[in-house]
Parts: sequence; structure tokens; C-alpha cells
Amino acid sequence: MLSEKALRDIGNIDRKQIESRIRRLFECWSQGDVESMIEYLAPDVILPSNGFWTGVKAPRVGRAQVADTIRRNGSVLENIVSVLHELVIDGDRAVVHRTAVGRRRDTGRRYQCDFIDFFRFRDGLVVEFSEYADAAWMEVEP
Repeated sequence: MLSEKALRDIGNIDRKQIESRIRRLFECWSQGDVESMIEYLAPDVILPSNGFWTGVKAPRVGRAQVADTIRRNGSVLENIVSVLHELVIDGDRAVVHRTAVGRRRDTGRRYQCDFIDFFRFRDGLVVEFSEYADAAWMEVEP
């Protein structure tokens, strides 16, 4: 049986790994490196239907479907930077509050938007991800 300290240490390792993965995902997104993001997805990853801005009208299941959605969003939006304000990790789940600054590739219009992102991990990979944007981002500068 593991001691309380050993259990705490195992939890801290998992927590550090999750935090590192989340930070890396947003770095990849800001660098336009969608393919590296996809490497962090579990084969059975789920992206629930989560709002108007992603164009996802039904849950996306599996690495191929979720990768297609990420690629499509990356072709429409250029994320210049994501500033992580708060990251809360509880076991295999994490919630992130962040502000993204970017531009629409089709119009060149810039945006700044707050997001709440929910993650669930298994074996260091994302098995569920959902993202909710502040609708005020539609008010972008010309």
C-alpha cells in the first residue's frame, strides 16, 4: 500500500503533466502548429457540440473527426496568442480561463475573446475537450 506522501507525489506528477500538456497545446495553437496539437489527442477523443463559433453541430468522436475540426478552425482563425488567466486541475480534468487574440483569415479582422476550456485526460492524452467562447468576440475591429 502506498503512503499518503507517495499518493500525493503521484498526483503532483499527473498534475504537472496535465498543466504542461495544456500549455503546450495553446503554444502550438498560437504557432499555427495544428499537427502537433493533434498528437496530444487520444484515438477516442470527443469534442461535444459546443456552440455557434466552431461550426460543430454534432459531437465529433475520434482523432480523425476532431483533427478535421481543429484544422478547419485553424484555416479560418489565426490565434496570435492565448493568455491563460486561470488553470484548475482536479484529477484527470482541467478547466482553463484564457483570452485569445487573433484574426479572421478571410477578412483580416482582429478579435479578442475570452474562453472557458474543459479538458479530460487519460494516459497524458486529451480524451475530451470542449470550449465556450464569449459571444462578445463577434464585435471585432474592422
